[in-house]
Amino acid sequence: MRRTSFGRPHPVEGPGWTGSAFTPRNRSRTRWLGRRATTTTALLLVVGVVGCSSAAEVVTDAPSSSPGDAETSSPAEPTGSVSPGEPVSSASPTPPADTATSQPPSPSGEEPTAGQAEVPELDVLAVAESEPAEDPYYPEMSNPEVDVLHYLLALDWDGARLNGETTVTFQATEDTSSVRLDLASALVVDQVSLDGEPIGHEQVDDGITFETGALMPGQTHTLVIPYAGVPEPTPAPSARSDMTGGLGWNVDDDGSVYTFQEPYGAFTWYPVNDHPSDKALYDAAVTAYDGDVGVFNGVLESSEGAGDAVTNTWHLDEPAASYLVTIAIGPYTEHVKTTPSGMEISYWLMPRDEHLLPSLTRDGSDSFEWAEEHIGDYPFSSLGFLIVGGSSAMETQTLVTISRGAAGRPDAVVLHELSHQWFGDSVTPRDWQGMWLNEGWAMYLQQWFETDTGRTQYGGGIDSWRLFDLASRRTSGPPGDYDPESFGDVNVYLGPALMLDRIRQRLGDATFEEIVKAWPAQHEGETVDREIFTRWLNAQTGIDFTRLIATWLDSERTPR
Repeated sequence: MRRTSFGRPHPVEGPGWTGSAFTPRNRSRTRWLGRRATTTTALLLVVGVVGCSSAAEVVTDAPSSSPGDAETSSPAEPTGSVSPGEPVSSASPTPPADTATSQPPSPSGEEPTAGQAEVPELDVLAVAESEPAEDPYYPEMSNPEVDVLHYLLALDWDGARLNGETTVTFQATEDTSSVRLDLASALVVDQVSLDGEPIGHEQVDDGITFETGALMPGQTHTLVIPYAGVPEPTPAPSARSDMTGGLGWNVDDDGSVYTFQEPYGAFTWYPVNDHPSDKALYDAAVTAYDGDVGVFNGVLESSEGAGDAVTNTWHLDEPAASYLVTIAIGPYTEHVKTTPSGMEISYWLMPRDEHLLPSLTRDGSDSFEWAEEHIGDYPFSSLGFLIVGGSSAMETQTLVTISRGAAGRPDAVVLHELSHQWFGDSVTPRDWQGMWLNEGWAMYLQQWFETDTGRTQYGGGIDSWRLFDLASRRTSGPPGDYDPESFGDVNVYLGPALMLDRIRQRLGDATFEEIVKAWPAQHEGETVDREIFTRWLNAQTGIDFTRLIATWLDSERTPR
């Protein structure tokens, strides 16, 4: 197995970390929506909005392999992009021929139906119990008084207007007489009911507060929230080029719908506790018209036609954070392929993107097989890839969302987003200060895969990342305490990946590869933070990495 060599660092104590208690810079509780950051860092790693993402990961252009002297200037503008649809070369064999399935013809004269979507039983809902937190960066996008267990979405999109009804099954986390969820002001709510009885509500800005009466922790309740309107994307707290169109519900030039929503944006199309600390189960019935179909996370359980409408019913059987939920509406067809190890992967493409299928399925198969070998058993029951508009990519849970431009990149975008299914989707950061927990791992695994398979290396490879990281820290802060208006800059990607490589050098390849598998396996389904990771790594290895981690995450300059 080929490895990349690094010079040895000389860590110094970093700011902000004392023992196990991390103290961030003072944060204002002002909502960050609509603000724009300025940064001179040109290197972007898009997709994952959001994960990746991570509101989208970086997938526009790959950076030049010769970044220049970042000690005195910013990196050069990224180069090496490919045109949308340009196939990615690979010596790997193409997986078996696919089975393509389009939506069934719609019988005439029938009303649309919501299919079989329903609220699960209480014993099933228990898996989604969370400990919601207030976010230190975007506090207005977190509602720690409510723990949502399940969202039942009934969505009807006619190409211009969204009619929806969301059934929210939740528990209060404290004694309260009201609860709040996030919902865009463009969507107007009708009469709400709680446990079958009508209640009052108030919509202010991008939130909705429900007058519930006395609620106590541990009791399960159901809100039914009907609403309608014309969804609009929300501005991102970032200067990344792939986020300029806004987060959440987007309508492409061809009329198709797609979403990228990291660190938030789900609230642009349904009422939600839009924060990663509150994972929930999902069922969705999406109705579309005139040949369009709705695509969502999880498994397609039914597809029912009525007149010119088709309602697709979806079930996601593992709790997901709201930023990891995806929806797309357009003339999609599903192509199902099977990897050599027997995993079925769905590829959802519109006619204009069918030419991407050969390279995408090859990448999907190669990446899945490599990930299972080096990371461990896939943590979910289904997997797919969804090609959409926009210019980003995102590790949406069980159904990776990739723009058509990102799908043609020569570096390992697919592997990056796929690795997030373990690092970010299954094991999720408790708040947005922990974004490095997602992106550091995904970036490290991406370069490892690129090295092993001879792919084009992102940013010229890990030996070239130091200068990019330094420039990004100067404009956007250290990865463990970044500027909230510079969400998703490369400081949360490259520095943490370099930190992981430094840990590998200390442990040796064999032990580090055990760590790669043990971390997601032992924390499957959990939300985590720096303290949990540091304490676990120290116990797992018998080595105290506290100072090394603090140095790499908190230093204003890239450590040596």
